Amino acid sequence: TTTTTTTTPPQTTTTTTTTKINPPQNIHMPRHIAFICDGNRRWAHNKNLPSSAGHAKGADRTISLLQTLAQSYSSLGIKVCTLYAFSTENWSRPACEISTLLQLMERSAKRFRNRACEFGIRVKILGDLEDERIPSSLRTALLKLEEDTSNLTKEKLIVCLAINYGGRKDILQAALSYAQEESKSSNSNQKQNTTQTQKQNTTQLNEEEFEKHLSTAGLPDPDLIIRTAGECRLSNFLLWNAAYAELYFTEVLWPDFDEDVLKEALLWYEGRIRRFGT
Repeated sequence: TTTTTTTTPPQTTTTTTTTKINPPQNIHMPRHIAFICDGNRRWAHNKNLPSSAGHAKGADRTISLLQTLAQSYSSLGIKVCTLYAFSTENWSRPACEISTLLQLMERSAKRFRNRACEFGIRVKILGDLEDERIPSSLRTALLKLEEDTSNLTKEKLIVCLAINYGGRKDILQAALSYAQEESKSSNSNQKQNTTQTQKQNTTQLNEEEFEKHLSTAGLPDPDLIIRTAGECRLSNFLLWNAAYAELYFTEVLWPDFDEDVLKEALLWYEGRIRRFGT
C-alpha cells in the first residue's frame, strides 16, 4: 500500500463556461439525484500520480457537474443534488490524506461560492461540522458558502454536500432530537399524568414527524443514487432516505464522470418502473 506525504492539495484550474450540453429530451427526470463520488485515488494510481491529484481532479469534476445540472437539467426537473463528499468512516484513512482532503474542500468551497451564486445553486451542508477534527477555517468556509447562497433571487438547484456525514449517525441524531423535544414538551405540562403523556407522545411519532429531525428535513427523498468506480453498496449514505431510490452503479471513476456518463444513467433511470410497493 502506498501513501502520499503531500500536505497541500495541488492547484486546480477550472474554466468557467456557459456552454450548455444537450441533455436527453422527453424523458422523466429524477427530482433528486445523489452521487457517491468514488474512485479519486484509483484514478490517480492508474496515472502514477499521488492521491491528492485524484482528489483535486475529482473536485474539478464536482464543480463542473453541478454547473451542468443547474444550467441544463434543472429546467427539466432535477431540483436537488446530494454529493457524498466525506463520510464518518473516512476518518480511518491516513492522516496525510485526510489533511489534503480537508484543505481541498476548503479551497473548493471558497472558489465555488461565486459560481454557485451565478448559476442559482443553493448549498446545504449535511453532516457534523461541530466535530473538533474539522478545521475551523473549513467550517467557516462551508458555513459561509451555505449562508451566501441561502437567499438567491433565481434558485435553480439545491446542492447538499454530505461532509462528515453518516446515515446511521443521522438517524441516531434525529432520534435523540425527537426525544429531547418530547421531554421538553412533557416537562412544560406538569398537570397531565406522566404515563398518559408518554402514551400520547408515543402515538404521535410517525415517519413524517421523525423526518423533521433528520439533517435532510424538508428535502425530497432521492429518486436516483449513482455510485461510481464499480462498488455496489450505499456505504452508510442516506440510509433513511434511500428506501425507494433507484441505484445505478458504474465502473467509471469519479474524475471521469462526464456528461455522457450522466446521460447514460438518466436513460437507465427512464427505463425503471417505480412501483413503490404496489
